[in-house]
Amino acid sequence: MDIKDKLQAIVDGNDSAYQIQQFTGVSSSIIIRLRNHLRSIDNLSLKTAERLSEYYDYRMVSMEKMAFGQKQLPHFRHRLINRLQQLYEVQQRKAESSSMFDETALTVVIEQLFNDVLSDKVELGRLDKVYQAQLNDNKKPTKLS
Repeated sequence: MDIKDKLQAIVDGNDSAYQIQQFTGVSSSIIIRLRNHLRSIDNLSLKTAERLSEYYDYRMVSMEKMAFGQKQLPHFRHRLINRLQQLYEVQQRKAESSSMFDETALTVVIEQLFNDVLSDKVELGRLDKVYQAQLNDNKKPTKLS
């Protein structure tokens, strides 16, 4: 895969422009303009193209590592969705009964956060690792006094 194909994959991908900016230092406005066809991949500076290409390589390595442990991920994802739904419902009830002016806005932000986490496979993989580590810690025999 050449650099142009990597860059096109990033432009067509689901990673947010903000996330790409955080990893690469490439301005999110450049990513947005590329996605809106207001800028061409051919007109990027060499430095920008290299950073985005490195980001693509990093993401592919992360995805391959995550795919290795993917067998338990559906169970984890299902459990996470159920728990997030419970938390969201609590927040929604709180927003409906609260006199705080920003509760509804916070509820919308929480919903967006949940959607972002559930659609980010890399983040789900990270969270699954935390979940698995905690499960393993809980399975260890406790020391008797």
